Amino acid sequence: MSAIRKRLACAECTRRKIRCDKVVPCRNCTRRGTDCTRVKEDKHHDSLVERLQARVQQLEATVEDLTERRLSVPPDDGVDADPDSEMGDAATILEFLAWGRRKNPDYCDDLSPGDVTAELEQDDGRGQALGPDRASAEAYLRLLLPRRLLLERLVSFHCDRVLWYHNAFEADRFQDEVDAFYRVAQGQPSHPSVDFQWLALLFAVLCGALACAPRHLAQSWGFPSWEQTSLAQRWFKAVSTCLHYADYTAVHSPYAIQSVATLTMSAHLLGFSNSLSVLIASAARVGQCLGLQRTRAPNGAWRQLCIQDWFSIPFFESYIISRPSRADIDADETKNDAPTRGAYSHFFYKVAAVMSSLHDAMKNTHTLYTRYEQVLEHDRRLRTLATQSLPRFLQNVSIQSDWPCYVPWARRCLAISLSHKVIMIHRKFLALSFTNPVFVRTRRTCVAAARTIIKEQKEARQDGGPVLWIQQAFGVTASIILCLDIFHRPHNDTEATHHRQLINDGLEMLADGPSNMIAKRGVGLLEALLAREPRKSTELDLAGIIRGVCEQTASSASPSTARRDSVGWPPGVEWSPQDEMESELGMGLGIGLGAGHGEERETLEDILSLAASYI
Repeated sequence: MSAIRKRLACAECTRRKIRCDKVVPCRNCTRRGTDCTRVKEDKHHDSLVERLQARVQQLEATVEDLTERRLSVPPDDGVDADPDSEMGDAATILEFLAWGRRKNPDYCDDLSPGDVTAELEQDDGRGQALGPDRASAEAYLRLLLPRRLLLERLVSFHCDRVLWYHNAFEADRFQDEVDAFYRVAQGQPSHPSVDFQWLALLFAVLCGALACAPRHLAQSWGFPSWEQTSLAQRWFKAVSTCLHYADYTAVHSPYAIQSVATLTMSAHLLGFSNSLSVLIASAARVGQCLGLQRTRAPNGAWRQLCIQDWFSIPFFESYIISRPSRADIDADETKNDAPTRGAYSHFFYKVAAVMSSLHDAMKNTHTLYTRYEQVLEHDRRLRTLATQSLPRFLQNVSIQSDWPCYVPWARRCLAISLSHKVIMIHRKFLALSFTNPVFVRTRRTCVAAARTIIKEQKEARQDGGPVLWIQQAFGVTASIILCLDIFHRPHNDTEATHHRQLINDGLEMLADGPSNMIAKRGVGLLEALLAREPRKSTELDLAGIIRGVCEQTASSASPSTARRDSVGWPPGVEWSPQDEMESELGMGLGIGLGAGHGEERETLEDILSLAASYI
């Protein structure tokens, strides 16, 4: 090979002992105006091979030259800013804060709120700590289970009023399994017949029921306000404990997938958005190992994982579960005009596929023009889907007497979710839409969608249905959109006045609604945003808003004070060391749990890690 390289260098470069680029003629000879000749050292060498080698070298040199030219072109400083830039992604960065996440690691450094942290295992006062052995876990989980009558009431509430949203398990089968849990195992997690992955599903169902139950209903079950949140958080962590001791990453079971899919109803409300994202990733891999990605008609749990994964693209700029082809989606066409438990999630599976399609299409474009073409095309697809593929019970028709109670709630959620998905499609061009008239359609579309979300959020308060995380999460999204809009309007503009009122309505609903992490974070974020309203749109200090709120929350009360105040200890009851000890022994045994008091201790510290998971 070395002999061939020498023959490719021209005679003049060889004589001068300088590097030859081996092009015919070479650049050195061309600049000097001399003849570029080669000397064959091996007369037996195949001339065809030599010419091919020379051609390869010539092509490589050409590619290298073109690459150098492209890299030397200075960046365009024109008015068409990249919508992926910091301000172009302002709405996304802001929304991340309400989820306890951050999209840009340059913000907040060690002040990023993140998830509710796990409590450290502590000595119980007698020199004994709860160890990692399975027996201790079984004993602890038994302490977390409510009495049978209350447990069955929670399961029934979840199946009747919440399951329609995610459809992660079969209600009849699960209720039979609950009955067998008491009939065979006497309600004991330590019984040999109990599958810990099924027990994880049980805790996920209980967690979703308690987190989504309206305050008055939880009180009728006997839960004071402080216990509703605290216990739901511990049940959430109990799911991870059960999966861990079941070795679910090695022993694959559909129960693990069902458990994680069911947690999607409660994770954001309780402050566990980051934990949920990791659980979804692991459950997706388990499902792929079970071959669920190859089924043309996915079951409810796998469908819910797909929905959550594809709707999380703005967080991660990618997705884990492969998007099915349009043919596969069409083959799974089971449009149910009747209100079955699986109809709602089946429809949103198709909506989520539109989102992943948009992500792929945007990656394959190279100009703002073609990217915006894809935005408008997927906007059209979503609207077509929402009109031509919508089940009849979700359309604006009279509700029949034999339809289940959740139909009005499903319609309300549909309006809120579809409005949010419209914003999600347009969000990359939202910042540009405020300054560039080419994208004015995006501004009008997103503002109209934000108005719809807040209007439907108001109506949802009167429905008496379960507390669904999207109502508050997407309400925060809508208020952020309206804030950005009024920042780009004159202060006395009629539309700005109307939007201020809508934002105030949204703040009022968040402040007066159930006590959950999205509401708390959302209130803090919106108040900070309004307090630093710029006089000019160009003065919007996004980094300052984020850092200011994080610094404010980081200097909150001391842990002991925060603990006493934030858990909402029943008014009129004095806090004593004995109460502290009983709390630790009864609910604070930490098997990697860390919910309850640990979550509330971060309340405002969690507030501003807003993220556009919604967007």
